[in-house]
Amino acid sequence: MAKGGGSQLSQLKQKLHSSGVTDRRQLSKKSRSRKGGQDEKDAAATRLNKINAIVAGLNPFDQKVTKPKHEVLGRKIKGAVGRPGAAKASGLAQRRETLLPEWQARNRTSTFVDRRFGENDANMTPEEKMLERYATEKQRRAAKGAAFNLNDDDELLTHYGQSLSGLDDLADIRLPGDDDDEEDPGRLTAQGHFGGFGDNEDGDKSKADVMREVIAKSKFHKLERQKMKDADDELREQLDDELADIRGLLFEQPAVPTPAPTDDPKAKAKVSVFPGPATGANATAVAGASTSAPDGEDKPASSYDTFVRELAFERRAKPQDRLKSEEELAAEEAKRLMKAEKARLKRMRGDSDDETDEDDEDDGSRRKRKKGASSSSAPKRAAQADDLDDDFELDGMTAGEVYGLGAGLAESGAVDEGDDEDEDDEDEDEDDEEDAAEGVGIEDDDEDEEEDDDDEDDFADLADADDAIQIGEDEESEQEGDHEALTGSAQAGTSAKAGKAGSAGGKAKPAPVTESKLPFTFPCPATHDELLSLLETHQIDPKHIPTVIKRIRTLHHPSLAEDNKYRLQALIGVLIDHALHWAGQAQLHQSTTGQKHKLAFAIVNSLIPHIFSLSQSYPTASAEHFVSKLALMQRNLSRGLAKGPTEADARTWPGLPELTLLRMVGSVWPTSDKQHNVTTPLALLIAQYLAYARIRSVSDLASGLFLCSLVVSNENESKRLFPEALNFLFSSIAILTSLGKEKKQRQGLAKVRGVAEEYGIPTTDVDAAHTQHLRLAKDETVEPAEQAVDLPSLITTKSSDADADEQQRTALLSVALALTAKFSELYTGSTSYVELFTPFSVLLSTSTSTSTSSVTVSLTRSLQLASSSRRYLRLQAHRAIAIASHVPKFDQQGYNPDRKSALDPDVERVQIQKMKALIKKERKGVIRELRRDNQFIAQVRRQDQQEEDQSYKKKMDKIMSTLQVERSEQKQMERAKANIKRRAGR
Repeated sequence: MAKGGGSQLSQLKQKLHSSGVTDRRQLSKKSRSRKGGQDEKDAAATRLNKINAIVAGLNPFDQKVTKPKHEVLGRKIKGAVGRPGAAKASGLAQRRETLLPEWQARNRTSTFVDRRFGENDANMTPEEKMLERYATEKQRRAAKGAAFNLNDDDELLTHYGQSLSGLDDLADIRLPGDDDDEEDPGRLTAQGHFGGFGDNEDGDKSKADVMREVIAKSKFHKLERQKMKDADDELREQLDDELADIRGLLFEQPAVPTPAPTDDPKAKAKVSVFPGPATGANATAVAGASTSAPDGEDKPASSYDTFVRELAFERRAKPQDRLKSEEELAAEEAKRLMKAEKARLKRMRGDSDDETDEDDEDDGSRRKRKKGASSSSAPKRAAQADDLDDDFELDGMTAGEVYGLGAGLAESGAVDEGDDEDEDDEDEDEDDEEDAAEGVGIEDDDEDEEEDDDDEDDFADLADADDAIQIGEDEESEQEGDHEALTGSAQAGTSAKAGKAGSAGGKAKPAPVTESKLPFTFPCPATHDELLSLLETHQIDPKHIPTVIKRIRTLHHPSLAEDNKYRLQALIGVLIDHALHWAGQAQLHQSTTGQKHKLAFAIVNSLIPHIFSLSQSYPTASAEHFVSKLALMQRNLSRGLAKGPTEADARTWPGLPELTLLRMVGSVWPTSDKQHNVTTPLALLIAQYLAYARIRSVSDLASGLFLCSLVVSNENESKRLFPEALNFLFSSIAILTSLGKEKKQRQGLAKVRGVAEEYGIPTTDVDAAHTQHLRLAKDETVEPAEQAVDLPSLITTKSSDADADEQQRTALLSVALALTAKFSELYTGSTSYVELFTPFSVLLSTSTSTSTSSVTVSLTRSLQLASSSRRYLRLQAHRAIAIASHVPKFDQQGYNPDRKSALDPDVERVQIQKMKALIKKERKGVIRELRRDNQFIAQVRRQDQQEEDQSYKKKMDKIMSTLQVERSEQKQMERAKANIKRRAGR
């Protein structure tokens, strides 16, 4: 310690002596008295600072030294010597200056916030803002005043228990007159003005003085009320004068039209009666405005009377209902339909309203009137405005006998078989209609169907439906017993045959009902047969089928019953079958009338929205229905291919029902998904059709081109490669197009086969014996179809006219060229574009029908652009390898022991590591500062709490001392009293 400068005490004495700090106690009394006042305070502060500096220099714990790993001369490391005490003190001082004021002012608001009503609303006008503020202020005042209001509307002034409101007449009070000389003229005024102030302040007022004061105040208030009334009248007159200018802004509703004159006295009486509840002055004003002058002279109605009349007829605002949920809307719609159906049945029967109301109060079952004499003897209700004029009698005949109403229900036993067993004289057909109105589903007893083995026909009982789809050729239907129909309905074919038989027999079919006579309620069919039976029973016009489906869905909403969900799931399959049924009808009537063909496809298009909506609600059930249909089509394709793909009677290509189903799947389900439970089987099935089915006729080509159009539509977003469609288009163009004369044709065919073999395109049908009749005979240039070609008509064509057949093949070639252009646009950005469309370019340039076509020109240009964008594959180009050098590598930046990444050659990685280290360092620093801030706040809170506790303790101690002193004095007084009593007792 001696070597280091001695002990700390000796070092302290030495530094005190060297700094000139002396002990004040060692100064003389005279010197201490000289140093007084402000000079002494300054000297004391300077002395204290010096002492603190000396003490800080002597404290060995006030410095923290970090010893470096390597001693380097001339290097200064930042932070090697730290002063934790000084740093902590400076941090605390900084927090007292910044953090402490912010924490103390945390609950203060130093900015003015305008919270006036509507001030920040740009949509409100100044007038609206003022009105709303006035209304809000009135409500606030009313709310404050109502807190202590004990049902007293008006506050009454009383005197000696009597109300002062009855003193206005002053009948029994003597007032000073002109002849009263004894009355002081200034006394009444002095007392009326605030009671005369200093007059008789100490003494009580007499009764006469009090009454005179009350009378003066009463007169004064009465005068004030009269002035206020006059001001209100003037303001009212001013507003009446200015009302004409702003009336158009306040009331925009048109005036109530005056009713037309009528000869009916009752109507006149109704018109003359004023509809509004007008009494008193309003009634007089309205009566004066609505009646004519007494002397027969017509007086012009004043603007005031007109305005009063408008106010009387003004519509009152009614509260609106809340927004209802989907379940509530469905329940209301179902209730409305059932009510409308009951009203329709009531009008059809001609029942009176009273009878129907009485029957409705029973157990829910109504009975029809007996036929014959009983029906004629029953009373008829009066005709109403909403009657459909179908219940009047003609020559003693009822509407049912004239128009055959209800005949369909009596003949059809499929509507409700359970009620046909108990028919009696009271006609329980009405019960069936009532069940339909209440949304009760129809259940068939014959739902068990027999299924054959896989080798046999699954739909052997649907041969009639196949006859309807195959244009009714008997020789073909006999050979197609192993083909399954898509529609699972046993009545589809029978209805078509029945229609043919009916038209051949000359029997007139009953006219379908109009939309106004359409029933409002229908049962939910579980099978397609039930739907057909329902439509036939009610004689539904085909164009009203969407309305029927909509009402069925409304009556069987899932929220109305638990089983409705399963009924709607079954309805999806029924709608799909019905759409395919009408597609078959379109194929059936293709060659007969075009109107029926358009109607059939219109019905199919109207059913797709319902199928789509139900598929969104029940995707699993809908997917099962669609996948089962696709599986059935795949089995039919396998059977057709097993019979022979080139056989004339092998049904390998899809017909209109099948194509309708494929189009429906693409419309209902997403086709851009990479994997989907419905669209993936759809794509595979279309690929099987295009790859395995052989081209034999114009209808086969039309079916294949329709499938290619579906591929273009389905793959428009995903742009997936579909080689089967391109191969079919190549084969179709090669079959249809003309390649020149005999020698040139052979050369062209060889060229086409060569390019097809080079690119792996199958050409089994090109120049085959069964496709020779499809080649175009004329060498005319064919352009792509600009307008839509009716492919459905070409699918079912059986024309024998050579010219018509040539036109059909030309149309098919134009469609194939248009699809080729579509696929070219679809695969423009593909890396294999050149390989995909080079065969098409060769084929189109070789053909005489398409060599100069616009498709050929555009395709050639696209191939040139795609080829020019390619680069040949070659080895990767490297720089020349430098000769190996044995010169040592020098660090250009110099040696730096602090550089941790000196050996890392990646500069970017080094920068990233530096940034990560800096972020970590800053995060740790922020966490440390936040922790210290919390400690500082906790210390301040603790100090505040201690101060509050100390002040509370001092306060309580003061109170206790005061109480103790009072208690002591009380005891002394009690002892003194006791001593006095004791002495007095002696």
